[in-house]
Amino acid sequence: MDPTSNPGSYEPPGPSHDRDEDPIHTISNLIAWADEPYDEPIADHFDDTDNQLIQVSLGIASGLFYSLQAKHFPTASHSLRVAKLCSRWAVELDLEPFQRDQLEVAALLHDVGKIGVPDYVLTSPGKLSTDEQVLMNRSQEIGLEILSACCDGEEIVDLIRYNYAWYDGSKKNSDVSGKDIPIEARMLAIADAYDSMTVDQIFRRARSKERAMAELNSHAGTQFDPDLVQQFCELQSRTTTPDTDSTRRWLRVLSPEQANKRWKANAESIAPQLSRSHAAFQDCLVRNSHDALIFLDLSLQIVGWNQGAERLTGLTRDVVEGHSWTPDLLGLTDHQGRKFGEGKDPVRAALVSRTQGKYRLSIRNAAGTFVAVIAHIVPVIGEDGASLGLTIQMHDATGVESLEEQVQSLHYKATRDPLTGLCNRAEMDRSLIDMVDRHTTVGRPCSVIICDIDFFKKINDTYGHQAGDEALIVFAKMLEDKARPGDMCARYGGEEFVILCPQCDNEMAAALAEQIRSDLAAMSLSALGGKHMTASFGVTEIQRGDTGDTILNRADRALLQSKEMGRNIVTQIGGGLSDPQIGDRRSWWTRMFKPAEPEVLLKRAMKTRVPLNLAAEKIRGFVADHRAEVLQVTENSIKVMIDGESLPLQRRVADRAVPLILDLHFSALMVENGSQHTKVQISISPRRNRDRRKRDAVERARHLLLSLQSYMVAYEFVDTSVASMDDHSSWWSRLWGGSSQKVGESR
Repeated sequence: MDPTSNPGSYEPPGPSHDRDEDPIHTISNLIAWADEPYDEPIADHFDDTDNQLIQVSLGIASGLFYSLQAKHFPTASHSLRVAKLCSRWAVELDLEPFQRDQLEVAALLHDVGKIGVPDYVLTSPGKLSTDEQVLMNRSQEIGLEILSACCDGEEIVDLIRYNYAWYDGSKKNSDVSGKDIPIEARMLAIADAYDSMTVDQIFRRARSKERAMAELNSHAGTQFDPDLVQQFCELQSRTTTPDTDSTRRWLRVLSPEQANKRWKANAESIAPQLSRSHAAFQDCLVRNSHDALIFLDLSLQIVGWNQGAERLTGLTRDVVEGHSWTPDLLGLTDHQGRKFGEGKDPVRAALVSRTQGKYRLSIRNAAGTFVAVIAHIVPVIGEDGASLGLTIQMHDATGVESLEEQVQSLHYKATRDPLTGLCNRAEMDRSLIDMVDRHTTVGRPCSVIICDIDFFKKINDTYGHQAGDEALIVFAKMLEDKARPGDMCARYGGEEFVILCPQCDNEMAAALAEQIRSDLAAMSLSALGGKHMTASFGVTEIQRGDTGDTILNRADRALLQSKEMGRNIVTQIGGGLSDPQIGDRRSWWTRMFKPAEPEVLLKRAMKTRVPLNLAAEKIRGFVADHRAEVLQVTENSIKVMIDGESLPLQRRVADRAVPLILDLHFSALMVENGSQHTKVQISISPRRNRDRRKRDAVERARHLLLSLQSYMVAYEFVDTSVASMDDHSSWWSRLWGGSSQKVGESR
């Protein structure tokens, strides 16, 4: 097991001594614990001999050992026992005197880094969490930094550093293995593990000597030097009582003067990040930053609080440092003033997820009032990937909020009608294009309702313009109240209004318009002397090939029909998206041996289940809505040109429009049940022959064909065996010869 994963204050590095043991070891531990007597608790002080040993071994550095003793007495006791084991073993191996001295000093101070580990981690009786294990692992780096700053030379520091290396070199971040590891470091690793296994720990009972030696042998060759393990086990087998002779030798040969030669101030060996000058620049930057800077450790304890935080919150560093972070400390809420749930504040969330974030929050400032702040919360990650804590940077966002409110106010004024408060025409045009594009893409229905107040000029002339304004406001308020959530109500101009209805078909839109019409007609207005006013409505649903202009023109044409039919009426036209799609149903034989003429982009035959006169009326609506130019009208046909600017699919402003020519030939059909249908032969070609090479010409033609099919409520027609009826050329000529009379469609 990796020594750096030791969860306790002095747990051995052997694989089976972690708190996550396999089931066999767990059962073995329970049996051993049940069979072994529980020893008396370890004393909380050293005797005079132990103190003398420490002082003559460490000299002036004995203060480091006594600091560790004050921090956690069991760890200091463990270090002293390991030093005694190493000293007796060094005599057995007949090491050089300087080697024994260095080994004893390294053993006494190998755990000095646990001075920097929080007490709750050292005294934890259970399995350590991931964050607690990170803090425990950090003790090795802390110990090496402490000793690097005061050791005269690197020998003792290297012994402690290589104590964590594995013999086979498999330990991560270790650059040595085997006999390249100093023998003192290999001995220290074995003695450290043995003492940890044979002494009671807060999280488990001690193992027997025999079991501890079995553990060492099981990991000889991987974690430990096999030769040294064998020698150490033989020594322990022969030893039954403490070796007082070794202790006497230690006292006899050591002196404080000799020990003091190992220690001196060693600024050159201190890591660059700990250098005094570098730290001075960092402290100055943090202290004088205008933004509030707060530093938290892994336990969310406040370890830093700069002057910016004092100015913003009114809390001084002396008051908060050392205390735990809670949202209540600053009255922390979200930007809408809502408190965070238990453990849901962004600070704790950033610590758990290890991801930084920027938040709009609200805190209580120095004056006791709540202000908006922008908080940047960043987890601090070490070079080894371990979490170290959090930094919180906050600055007052009151000015930013004020600017945002001004921008929102300007946007509202730019998109609203000042009299009614509804969207204005510019905003309606933008939203209409967006609605048509979205619903065309997904193939979902949407509708447009256009309406205006009947005889509005008469209201102004009779009751005055102020009464007219009141009538507009009342009508706008009714539209807004009756509209569904998500609908947009807009004042199109004068007394004319538009409702955009996403996710709405003709039937739903017509029902909504009828409800508004009936409620308005039943309402008496005080501005009109208690009289009523009415409105007319035109409703249409999106069809294949529609653009914003075509659907709005079709709704306007429905409104015109409502006015022509007597006003206070809802008229709905258009077939919507439910019509069958156009497909090429010609046989493969026809397609192969009867190719279309070179200049024609598309050529189709369709049939609609309406008489010829009504079909012609639908074509008139198509021509009007697409702003088509009528080029030629004959007895049975019409040819129109549609400018490319009014067609969809224009990808860029720089794309040149391709005008298209539609040639339509009509004939009346009589089907078996005696009803009259209309057959239409359609061909679409570019105005100029060279335009057919335009990249989007064919696609635009298909789009236009879909639109025409929707207007006519037609389907593709292949069978031409049905005979034509009598010639209607005289009627056709009158219809297209200048008459503007329209045939009303059914509501």
